[in-house]
Amino acid sequence: MSDALATVRAEVDEIRSHARAHRQFSSTLGRYEAALVRLDRLEGESTAAEVAAVRARVLVGIAACEGELGADREVVLAKLAAAAAMALRAGSAEMVALVHANLGLQLLRSGDHDGARIELDAALDGLVDEAEMLPVLLNRSSLLLEVGAIDDAVVDLRRCLEIARALRDEQVVPMAEHNLGYAQFLAGDLPAALRAMDAAAEAAPPEHAGVGLMDKAAVLYEAGLLTDAEVALRTAAGILAATGGARDLLDAELEQARCLAGLARFSEAEELAERVRNRARRAGHGVMALRAEVVALDSRFGLVVADERRELLRPLAQAADELCARVEDQPGADRVLIDARLLAAEAWARAGRFTESQKRLRALPPRSSLALGARVRGEVVAALCGFGTGSRRAGLAAVRRGYRLLAVQRQQLGAVEAVTAAAVHGIRLQGVDIDAALMSVSPDAFFDALERGRATFAGSGRVRPPDDQQAAELIVSARRLMERARLLRSDEATTDAELMRGVEMHRDARRLQDRARERTWHSGGDRGVPSPATARGLRAELRAAGSDRVVLNLTMSGGRLRAIRLDGSGARLVDLGPVPPVLELARRVRADQQALANPLLPTPLREVVRASVQAALRRLDALLLGTLDVAGRDVYVAARDRLVSLPWAALPSRRGLSTVVNSWIARGEADWSPGPGLSVAGSGLVHGVAEAEQVAAVWGSGARLLTGADAVCAAVAEAVEGAPVVHVAAHGTHEPENPMFSSLQLADGPLFAHELDGRDLSRSVLVLSACDVGSASIRHGGEPLGLTSVLLRMGARAVIAAVAPLRDDGAVRVMPVLHQGLRDGLRPGAALARAVADEPEPVPLVCFGPLVL
Repeated sequence: MSDALATVRAEVDEIRSHARAHRQFSSTLGRYEAALVRLDRLEGESTAAEVAAVRARVLVGIAACEGELGADREVVLAKLAAAAAMALRAGSAEMVALVHANLGLQLLRSGDHDGARIELDAALDGLVDEAEMLPVLLNRSSLLLEVGAIDDAVVDLRRCLEIARALRDEQVVPMAEHNLGYAQFLAGDLPAALRAMDAAAEAAPPEHAGVGLMDKAAVLYEAGLLTDAEVALRTAAGILAATGGARDLLDAELEQARCLAGLARFSEAEELAERVRNRARRAGHGVMALRAEVVALDSRFGLVVADERRELLRPLAQAADELCARVEDQPGADRVLIDARLLAAEAWARAGRFTESQKRLRALPPRSSLALGARVRGEVVAALCGFGTGSRRAGLAAVRRGYRLLAVQRQQLGAVEAVTAAAVHGIRLQGVDIDAALMSVSPDAFFDALERGRATFAGSGRVRPPDDQQAAELIVSARRLMERARLLRSDEATTDAELMRGVEMHRDARRLQDRARERTWHSGGDRGVPSPATARGLRAELRAAGSDRVVLNLTMSGGRLRAIRLDGSGARLVDLGPVPPVLELARRVRADQQALANPLLPTPLREVVRASVQAALRRLDALLLGTLDVAGRDVYVAARDRLVSLPWAALPSRRGLSTVVNSWIARGEADWSPGPGLSVAGSGLVHGVAEAEQVAAVWGSGARLLTGADAVCAAVAEAVEGAPVVHVAAHGTHEPENPMFSSLQLADGPLFAHELDGRDLSRSVLVLSACDVGSASIRHGGEPLGLTSVLLRMGARAVIAAVAPLRDDGAVRVMPVLHQGLRDGLRPGAALARAVADEPEPVPLVCFGPLVL
């Protein structure tokens, strides 16, 4: 071999190494093409076989880059065919094997699993150099994961990891570890998958972050964390656009469209999916184009269902059928065909053509072989067909099967946030269940349908998360930054530059919070799914207890507010009217209460605002309770969405009466014995210390009092567990965009809801004398999330908290009276009702908790 050819070959080897390490496909392609030009000049300086061997290697590299950059599939395959001819001409078994490896990758990318397996097997049979085996093992494991051969994939990945570690290949080790995490995802262990992927990402080079984020987003999607998945995919798309991974970029954007559809952002999803479809067609990626077409059509279907445009369902079902016919003719599109058939089946069912729908369901593979989302959707369709053909028994059986599938997944999850997010996968299932119950005109059926769905995602996922020192350090750092930023804002001498620095510190704290939050997803659940209450069973319990309590189960459905009124004698379903007037009144009440919380409000204006809020509360009372016959009766309210944070206890008809609220009908134990507990004063309240001292005095010498420098976050978080009664007087903050970091302001900064996840509060009643911490952000799927909901999921017997700003001077009057009621043996709802009965202005405190008879 000539020196010039040896130089070119060394250069080609360096280019291949650089391409694998940095994934810079555009610049790599240019270097390969330059090498090809140099080879053309060396035909006479070396033997034809020697030049052919190097030329084959260059053509393989060009084909690989063009494939990543989105070139037409036939162009890439032609390059590989030329490379194969050169490899044979050179008599190089190694190069023949490399051609097999790259051809296998291209076939895998186009969805031809059988052809890809043949090529990748041939490549591994022909390769001797273990370094060359690494990408082939990775690609074959990806293929095996796609076809569901998880155990075989794990064998390949462990072999790949062993070789990579022996060779100290810092590029491949994290890739293999990441793919092992993906295998855990496919096996159903979502927390383990996220844990493995995040650990691999810490060691992976930045150039590989895009693909890693795509796979992580798939896990987040399955866990119901759709917003986080969409953000991860948007980030991945930016990385892939910069590094030139055009094929992966299409994947990322298509999965982003799927997330947008799951979040009911249907128009955005359809537009993005159509853009992906057009680019995939131009690049010759037939399966990808069809996948994108299915997502676009499914997004349009979601919008049609949401807008109740029934006349558009039949044309849409026909379009789905036509799409199925085209997918059937496309090799390697089995998974796309499943999605298309499910879409067609649901569209026909909602159009009332149940025979057509059932025919599409029967064409699917066995349900047990499908992914969770497809299996649940299959049950949605089966339920639509059962109810639609008059077989309520078949419809209910399908609904229950769907909830059992979701319950199994929900039991995998530990973090409160993940458990609440998982409800997104049950939206359509519960919608079908509720609609069928409404058609039956049975209050019992409607009540049971509501609670079936709510109970599936209720309660905590775990007793206590594992100790995570890194997460704890992240939280402490975030708290310090937020406290420094707060002090800068409160200092009148702070300069504009310092204020900007405070904004940056707050932003940095948010990033630390996000990292800590993600770590909570790494641990699984150890609690089962609660059993839902039934109307019949609850009536029997009320009668057995001799209780005259009224249970109200409310929901917003189809733009209407409906309630089931249930007591020991029976149940009835009441349509309370359209939703918007209720929500508008709630908005006005909150605005007025916010104004009243200002101690500097002039007296004449205060009188005007007081009259306004009282008038709005009377109208809200009439809309919500006026026709439900609850006068003089204790009431338990079960409601989700924005209804859960209404000022129920402040409604005029509830004065002096117990009103307890929850997002589902949780059953509580009646054997609680009040006793000395914990009283805490945070920082910054004018009357906070006095309030905490008065509360402690109510309970006597056994009460524990934490004020001043003693009231730090670590001490309070530790002390709340096991205390029969906990009182915290502090500034409170509800974070609508990041509800797990809603907080109470203590001596060393904010105590976050996140830090209480996993605490056992089953012996505790908590009174939070703080603004807004009874508020909740409503996750897509209807589950409320905030400080109060976290405490309830930890098993708290009751949480008394404010759903609006709470006046400091009012709290210091009300709270000692409330605790005297608890000390005297009143239940929390009754103690609150007695404490606020004589207040001149409405107090925005609400008692949240389980139903205790």
